Amino acid sequence: MDEQDVTQQQAGRPFYFDDYVQGQEHAAGVHTVTAAEIISFASQWDPQPFHIDEEVAKKSAFQGLTACSAHIFSIFCSTSQRWQSGVVQQAVAGLGFDEMRMLKPVYAGDTLRCFSLIDSLRTSSSRPGCGIVGYLTRLENQHGETVFSIRAASLIACDPQRDTGADCTPGADT
Repeated sequence: MDEQDVTQQQAGRPFYFDDYVQGQEHAAGVHTVTAAEIISFASQWDPQPFHIDEEVAKKSAFQGLTACSAHIFSIFCSTSQRWQSGVVQQAVAGLGFDEMRMLKPVYAGDTLRCFSLIDSLRTSSSRPGCGIVGYLTRLENQHGETVFSIRAASLIACDPQRDTGADCTPGADT
């Protein structure tokens, strides 16, 4: 069975806390950044000349129009949720972000690919029936260069149909 067959079998399938495997990496969404998108986003949220004026941007330290950090973070938020396997993560809530790094500029025309590594797993002591997943996520451009990285944590529902013991049993205090 090839990767496409596996992806088609998993498409739309709920992906619960019980399904996560520490150390596993998931390819996620892809997004191509346009000049119009950079200018529109930055005009509202970060109107620096090198984000909104292509001529000024050419003369800047970046030597071209670049996406602002808030825009890149937004691309991460969107692409990280769209795993290429097609499964639907059963997220209850985002719990936070740490160590956000802008490692290289993101230019108009760049195609960003998102990858999430499952860094940590633990059951929730305050939310029975849920677990906490820690991710190390990065965006790579079309040259394979990491342009953005972040640590994230999410509260993920356990599968109510599985007998998983104390780890995810509703009411368990672990």
